[in-house]
Amino acid sequence: MTFPFAQAVDPGLMLAGVVMLALLLTVVALGMRKRRRRLRGSMEAARAEAGTAEARKLTALDGAALLAAVGEAEASGQVRRLPGLYLSLAQWRLESGETGAAEDLLRKSIRGATTADLKETHARARVALGDIAHAGGDLATACEHWQIARALFRELHQSRDHDAVDRRMQRNGCPTDWVLTDF
Repeated sequence: MTFPFAQAVDPGLMLAGVVMLALLLTVVALGMRKRRRRLRGSMEAARAEAGTAEARKLTALDGAALLAAVGEAEASGQVRRLPGLYLSLAQWRLESGETGAAEDLLRKSIRGATTADLKETHARARVALGDIAHAGGDLATACEHWQIARALFRELHQSRDHDAVDRRMQRNGCPTDWVLTDF
């Protein structure tokens, strides 16, 4: 049994229609997958930033609580939580006058934040390392850290933080138009 419309349609045209329908369904499926990934990524980032907020609360409490939280996170392999905790612990160490220990913790924070794609934590750790380098008289290193932080804040669309780092760079005579890879 044949349908009357099937006799009037060219088989090549029908094949083209089927191919177009398959392409349309593929594009829709890819769009839905991309949207799910984006939502999942933003949820993970929110959880990681919650870890940073938790670390800020702990800083107000005391260093012992921070040390306990870092130990717990390290033991349970919470890699997205650790960079914020390291950053807070570094700030606590700085307030205690332990600059060397703070620098080590800031570097750990940067490594972890880079791996976990926590750009805000990475940027804040870079600003702190730049401040330490500046206080130690190493303006070139300070400028490099601030430049990286400024770029991260720009990428995150955090104009207030970006502008604050930019003003800091200008105030200290850092070049603001350089590219770090051109050295």
